[in-house]
Amino acid sequence: METNQKQFLYRLYLVAGVLVFLGLGIGYKIFHIQYVDGNDYRKIAKNNTLQNFTISPERGNIFSDDGSLLAASTISFDIYFDAVTVSDANFSKYSKELSKELSKTFNKSEKTFLDRLNFAKNNNKRYHLINRGVSIENLNKIRQMPLFKMGGVRGGLIIEKKNSRDYPLNKIAERTIGYERISKDDNFSGVGLEHAFGSKLRGKNGLQLMQKISNGKWKPISSSNKIEPIPGNDIISTINVGFQDITHHSLLKQLEDFEADHGTAVVMETNTGEIKAISNLGRTSEGKYYEKLNYAVGEHFEPGSTFKLMSVIAAFEDDKVEPNTIIDTGKGVLSFYGNKVRDSKPGGYGKISVNDAFKFSSNTGIVKIISESYGNEPHKFSDRLFNMGLNNKLGLSILGESSPRIPHPNDKNWNGLSLPWMAYGYGVLLSPLQILTFYNSVANNGEMVKPVFIRQSRLESNKVVLNPSICSEDTLNKVKLMLENVVNDEGGTANNIQSNIYRIAGKTGTGQVDYNTDNMQYISSFVGYFPADKPKYSCIVIIHKPNKKKGYYGATVAAPVFKKIADKIYSLTPELVNYNETKKINSPQISNKGKTLSIDIDNLSLIIGKNYKNILPALENLGFNVSFIGTGMVIKDFRIKNKSQKNIVISLT
Repeated sequence: METNQKQFLYRLYLVAGVLVFLGLGIGYKIFHIQYVDGNDYRKIAKNNTLQNFTISPERGNIFSDDGSLLAASTISFDIYFDAVTVSDANFSKYSKELSKELSKTFNKSEKTFLDRLNFAKNNNKRYHLINRGVSIENLNKIRQMPLFKMGGVRGGLIIEKKNSRDYPLNKIAERTIGYERISKDDNFSGVGLEHAFGSKLRGKNGLQLMQKISNGKWKPISSSNKIEPIPGNDIISTINVGFQDITHHSLLKQLEDFEADHGTAVVMETNTGEIKAISNLGRTSEGKYYEKLNYAVGEHFEPGSTFKLMSVIAAFEDDKVEPNTIIDTGKGVLSFYGNKVRDSKPGGYGKISVNDAFKFSSNTGIVKIISESYGNEPHKFSDRLFNMGLNNKLGLSILGESSPRIPHPNDKNWNGLSLPWMAYGYGVLLSPLQILTFYNSVANNGEMVKPVFIRQSRLESNKVVLNPSICSEDTLNKVKLMLENVVNDEGGTANNIQSNIYRIAGKTGTGQVDYNTDNMQYISSFVGYFPADKPKYSCIVIIHKPNKKKGYYGATVAAPVFKKIADKIYSLTPELVNYNETKKINSPQISNKGKTLSIDIDNLSLIIGKNYKNILPALENLGFNVSFIGTGMVIKDFRIKNKSQKNIVISLT
């Protein structure tokens, strides 16, 4: 009996000792958690229930040169209901009134909203959707509605802000306007203006303290625990919406008509280098076209005959020839190491001047000039091209500019064909914008300006001079006349786009691609400027791989696009009109006797609110014979003089 009692006591002591030991251990752990690791655990608990979330700022807008939106941030809000934080008494008192107000605002039945609220309350929903895509105007109404006006806790109102990007031009200029994306590791990538000027457009993130409630949902705590984001800055692009629309649709129609692979068209303001329009369209497998890649910036190719301008300038600058120097093109075929250079005209042009060789785009004529002038010192030809800046990138703000290639005798792959092939644009690589920039320099009296896409302000450009003078004034005068002759002289390769209203200067190009295969293709091009006497704009059109059965010459495929763009831009640009010339057309008379302007016109928006001196050229381009007396602005007050003829009398201020 005594032994059993001792054994029982031993066991009791053992159990008690174990319990004491466990108690001490638990006490130590509690002490350690509370006072040693407590801060860490509290942080973990807080992070699991409370966190600061990044609030994305409103991204800056991108405007066109006249203030039209090209890209804009639109803000909307999603509204949710936290039924748990709302008392039963408040819910019972205000839910029907709230449903009524929501019904009025969102044009849905009162029952729809009441059912949503009751469902959330009966099921203790903490993040129940009420409505998506709410405007700021309607959000302000919601904040004043019964129950919701009590706030996020007592009223259960949860607001989620949504930022989205809207592009009013839709797919037009899509690649140039571009986009920007952010990766998980906070790195930015993208294309076009959106990415090139992303640092200005992005703004600065804000912070909002949020509480985890249920099902992985987070609810804002209060506005006092919020750091507001700083909106991004707006930028003003050089793009003109009207010019862009003209350029896009002119290029698109020609690509469709000739079933081409892809193409690009760019319009540049001569003096400033501002890009007024840029269209890049590639073909899908279904035969549709869209802004696939920025070909104008990133695609370099052998330019073919448009490079003849560079060759001729080099020859003039080095006093190798004059415009009237006679070149014997023979029967239109030259041979170099068994490789042939041919003219498009069977039998060739015989003996012709340098001026005619350029006007007819004679391959043999231009190649003979360069090969005979520089055959013993080819480095001088390459050096001259380098001196013009043709071997340098333009340093565009938009990423992805391709590198130009101008061969030089110091290159490892230089050979006996390099010089003659360069003369008419082969072995050379240039992008459309690089070619356009050079031609624009000729139009701009030799000053090479960098193509720019962004303005400092609507009144101030970002003009950057890359080369103050690509050549002498004497050479400029010679080549300007030659470029005009290409379009305006009989026999010029672009005579088909001659205008009887203004003069165009430029050069056609018909380059070969895939010429080492059985399926040789063509690149059709035209680059030039207008009006030739006082250049305002330069333009390039490049169309790759048109259907050869329908046509492939630059004059047939690319030049008509240039003409269509130039005609429409010219008609929209009053300052291009010579005020001393009036069109003698049988059309209604315009006069402003007694401070009235009598016109016959359908589109009044063209003239209302403008100075009549500025709108008269536009009216002349519509076919009116204009005469005027005095000065003034056209105002909205007008009366119909003759309803049948739509003859309108408009008052001038």
